[in-house]
Amino acid sequence: MNKKFLIITAVIAAFSAAFFFHATTAFSKKKQTTVKIGSFVTPQSVWGKTVAKTIKNIEKRTDGEIKITHLHSGTLGSGKNMLDQVIIGGIQGAGVDTATLASIVPGVNIIELPFLFENHDEAYYLLDNVISPVLKKKFDEKGLVTSAIMETGFMDFVMSGPVRKPEDLKSMKIGSWESPVHIAFWKSQGASPIPIPATEVFNAYARGMVDSGANSANALIAWDKLFGTGLKRDKIFITRSAFTYQAGILVINKKFYNSLDSDSRDILMSELDSMTGVLRSQLRRSEPEALKKLASIGYNVGEISDKEKAVFEKNSKKVYSEMRNVIGGSFLDSVLSAREAYRSGKKRPVK
Repeated sequence: MNKKFLIITAVIAAFSAAFFFHATTAFSKKKQTTVKIGSFVTPQSVWGKTVAKTIKNIEKRTDGEIKITHLHSGTLGSGKNMLDQVIIGGIQGAGVDTATLASIVPGVNIIELPFLFENHDEAYYLLDNVISPVLKKKFDEKGLVTSAIMETGFMDFVMSGPVRKPEDLKSMKIGSWESPVHIAFWKSQGASPIPIPATEVFNAYARGMVDSGANSANALIAWDKLFGTGLKRDKIFITRSAFTYQAGILVINKKFYNSLDSDSRDILMSELDSMTGVLRSQLRRSEPEALKKLASIGYNVGEISDKEKAVFEKNSKKVYSEMRNVIGGSFLDSVLSAREAYRSGKKRPVK
């Protein structure tokens, strides 16, 4: 009797242990969340490499509970298509250019205003402490969570000839970003811009539809790696002007974001903010080398003088007047006031 009792007890204990083990394992293993993000960045560019590293960090820090698929290189089509997909939940996030984002939050146009920022430090201060907090609230109302503003860089003239004065632009077939600010800028200088979607830029150049435009030095390096063999580099003139600041913002579907546990949300935002800092540092550091590289492989690289630049700046005041009601007068005034305070050494307190 005692022997049977001991055998039965042992069997029950074994089953109990097995059940406890499997139950504990099942409950401790959380469901994996698959995240799809879209962008225009290419894997071999500084942006693509930084995004790839950020994805690895997020997956590692969440113990694989978040699995991210990066649909890069414009796989999903236009910026508008990516933005629409994020809004309806077709994908969870996307790196979208400011011109596209301005279609749902017009205040975003402020980032591209010509000659708004004098240098990188001024741009980062105003973006992080004055501009971004306002825009985040606007995007939240649209069902989107945003990361910090991610840099593409200051844009220069990339033309079929050298540029020293606005009149030089009149004979050029300028391909413009589909941005009301960019279009207004070119027109303020007496040029006739041709708006082109980002996905059609190379085809437009190849067909001779356009022969001029604008971009940052680092973006031009990435562009050359893709299309350099088909370009007549000696016919391309890069004139340093830093006439506008170009950026993108990673937008995330708010419903999806709120479905994550608090730890995952914290990790996600922490890594995205870190990525922004890394990109800024890398792009700023590599810009001089990028310009040297472009010159060494055949591009014509020059720079306008402060006196020449002042003429473009004066003409650009028309853009501020034209965009004031679109951006919001009080918002624009607050940014310009903060800029004036920054330049006089009276910075706003960083919150």
